[in-house]
Amino acid sequence: MRTRPLAALAATSALVLAAGACSNTPAAPAGQGASGGAGTITFASVGSDKAGAEAAAKAFTAKTGTQVTVTITDVDNYQTTLRTQLTSGTAPDVFFTWGGDGNPMAMKVVQKAGLIADLSGYSFVKDVPEAFKSVTQVDGKTYVAPTTTAFIGAAYNTEAMEKAGWKAPTTWSDMLKLCGTAKSAGKSLFAYAGATPWNTQLIPYALTPTIVYGPNPNFASDMSEGKAKFADSGWVTAFDKYTEMYKADCFQDNSLGTTYEDALKLVGQGKAMASVQVNASMVAILQSAPDGTKLSFEPLPANDDAASTRMAAALGAAYGLNAKAKNMDGGKAFIEFLTSPEGQAVYATGTAAVPVLPASSDYKQDPALDTAVEYLKNGKSDPFMDQLWPNAKVQQTHFEVLQQLLAGKTSSVDAAKEMDKVYAEGA
Repeated sequence: MRTRPLAALAATSALVLAAGACSNTPAAPAGQGASGGAGTITFASVGSDKAGAEAAAKAFTAKTGTQVTVTITDVDNYQTTLRTQLTSGTAPDVFFTWGGDGNPMAMKVVQKAGLIADLSGYSFVKDVPEAFKSVTQVDGKTYVAPTTTAFIGAAYNTEAMEKAGWKAPTTWSDMLKLCGTAKSAGKSLFAYAGATPWNTQLIPYALTPTIVYGPNPNFASDMSEGKAKFADSGWVTAFDKYTEMYKADCFQDNSLGTTYEDALKLVGQGKAMASVQVNASMVAILQSAPDGTKLSFEPLPANDDAASTRMAAALGAAYGLNAKAKNMDGGKAFIEFLTSPEGQAVYATGTAAVPVLPASSDYKQDPALDTAVEYLKNGKSDPFMDQLWPNAKVQQTHFEVLQQLLAGKTSSVDAAKEMDKVYAEGA
């Protein structure tokens, strides 16, 4: 469980922070340590990782004294804004990048466009887990610096749950029953951010490990080989269950018009018991919660066989070095810091996450993540689905059809067929 004081310690409120950075000269081998260096480093991240990014920047300043300008942008705007900046030559030196493929700022997409630097010479490369190499490398070369392992599940306000006398459900039927119970009590079981497009994907991502990828571990490769489709798979079942949750009053009133920030406030204030989120969102939940509030992060049940439940777990935050960085030396040094034991501990603590690379002894796993980490260790997790999709259009179509689905403007089968169309376009 996570308490508010710990999150408050890790989080800072300013969008522009001083952070230390220095680096080797461009010709020097990467990964040999940072000393010297000058000039401001520009650094961009996304709203869900705000606390970790700012904490890393602050620690970097304290360590070296070089200034870093930090810009935080919400996910949906970030993907379009950063891509435009990279193309126009105005992008920051170091920026948040998603692993694998599947959106405009995913590693393979920006690497193919020549917008991101090769990091293969850095010492951290040898420590990248085998499971993450496919989403951090292209043709054996590493292009992003991994910072955290991310999970998708239900972030519960355990204080509110205990006060109501409820426990996190472990089966689909119990979950739907609790949705009704919460509604009758003037609450909602889940806060849903239907007005924030990237949030709409999280429930299918939480359901499909149990429904699709657990029963068929080869589903992603089957799709790439043309042997499987969304419309002929458990994805349709997941969409049906998504609609069932909506109709069963699992979400708050006006859920389709609620933003990400407002949805998290509902959980922090105990008006909603939980929200299906990435684990980094727990820090934001606590910002609107009373001191001492505890959270737990649990899987979302997809059927009535609790033993078969799985979770989505994958490379979470990762950072790339602008191939045309204004401060290349500083950018290299900041990458070194992010991948150092100190940097990994600072960032993971700030975002209530698990570091990908070896971390210093300062890192203590947030107890709220105990369940998720057990699922990961026990082989009961699957990668985020979009990291293995062939192009960014699939994710964008996913956002669109889910909004149409809950609004009653399309069916689960037709939604899946739309995704199949853009998937078939390939890379």
